[in-house]
Amino acid sequence: MQIHIPTVAVVLILGYAMLALQISVMRQSHESAPLRMWNWGNWAMLGGFVFLVARLRVPLAVSAIGGNILFLVGMALYSQAIYRFLHGAAPRALWVLLGASILAVIGLYPLSFAYRISLYALLDMLVLLPGIWHILRHGWRQERALRTVAATLTLSCVGMVFRAMDAWSQPLEFGAVLQPGTGPTITFLVAFITMLGAGFGFILATLERSARHMEELATHDGLTHCLNRSAAIALLGNALQRGQRTGEATSLVMLDLDHFKDVNDHHGHRAGDEVLRQFAHTARARLRASDVLARMGGEEFAVILPGTDTVGAVHVAEAVRAAVEALVVSDMKGGSISITVSAGVACALGGSTPTTPDQLYHRADTALYAAKEAGRNRIELAPDL
Repeated sequence: MQIHIPTVAVVLILGYAMLALQISVMRQSHESAPLRMWNWGNWAMLGGFVFLVARLRVPLAVSAIGGNILFLVGMALYSQAIYRFLHGAAPRALWVLLGASILAVIGLYPLSFAYRISLYALLDMLVLLPGIWHILRHGWRQERALRTVAATLTLSCVGMVFRAMDAWSQPLEFGAVLQPGTGPTITFLVAFITMLGAGFGFILATLERSARHMEELATHDGLTHCLNRSAAIALLGNALQRGQRTGEATSLVMLDLDHFKDVNDHHGHRAGDEVLRQFAHTARARLRASDVLARMGGEEFAVILPGTDTVGAVHVAEAVRAAVEALVVSDMKGGSISITVSAGVACALGGSTPTTPDQLYHRADTALYAAKEAGRNRIELAPDL
C-alpha cells in the first residue's frame, strides 16, 4: 500500500489549521489561558508540518531540524496547557527536558535517517508523557473530556513507540520521509492524527468546564460558595416533600451575623467579605454531609437539615453559634475582628400537615427576629408544626 506522504502532510496541515481557527474563534467568548497555550502548541505543530513539506524546496537539514524542534515545542506546550487547565504550572523538569531534546535533535542529525527517526519519535513521546501523567493523577475525575485527551495522547505515544521500533528494526523501510513503506506511514498517521483529536478533546473539556461554571453561578453564591436563595428554596421544598413521604422531620435554621454593618463601616468591605467567607467555612465544618448551608442574602444564611427534629437542629445551631463566637477574622490591615451570630430554628414534622418552604422560612425568620430582639448571639425556637 502506497500513500503519498506529501499529500498526507498537507491534509494534516489543513487539519491543524482548522483546529487553530476553531480555537481562535472560541477564545473570543471563552478566554482561557490553557486554551491559548494549547493553540500555541497547535501553531507550533502546524509549523513543523510546513517544514516537513518544505524539504522539497529547502535544505534537508533545515527541514529536519526545524520541523522536529517545532514538534517538540508544540508537544511541550500541550503538556503545559494540561497543567494550567488543572490549576498548576508544568514542572521545571519539562522545560529542561524540552531543552535537552532540542539539543538532541540537532546533535542526532548526522545519524542515518532511520535511526534518527527512531530517536526523534522517542523524544516526542517523552515530552508528551508529563501531560498524560498529570491527567491520570489529577484530572481523571474532573471534566470527562479530559479522559479522551489522555486516551488520544496515549495512543499517539504508542504510535511513536512503534514508529521508533519499526525504524530501528527495519531501517530500509525508512528510505526517505516522503517515500516510506507501509509501516512508517501508518505509525506516522497514528502519532499525529490522534494528537489532532486530542486538540478537539481539549476544546470539549474547556466547554465542559465553562458549562459547569455557569451552572454553579446559577445555583451558588460566588463569594462564599454556598447555595444561593433560589437554589436553597428549591432544595428545601424537596426535603419537605421527602419528609412527608418518609415521616421524617425537616428543620431550617436561619442565621444572621450580628452587627455586620459595623464590620463594613469600621473595617471596609474587603474585611466584610472575608468575614462572610470565614463564617461560611466555619459553619460548613459543623454540618453533616446531608446538611446544606445557603446564603439567603447579605449577612443572612440558612441551614437546611433533612431528617432532623427540633432537638437536633438546636444542637447544630448551637455548635455553629459557639464556633462563630470563637472565630477571629483578620481585618486585612493587621488587626482582627470578632463576630457573633443569632439563630432562629423551625421544624416541620414529617407526616403532619404539609408545610411549604415559604411557611417554614417565615417561621424560622420570625424566630431569628426574636433572637435579635432578645440580645443577639443566641438561639430562639419556633413552635413545631
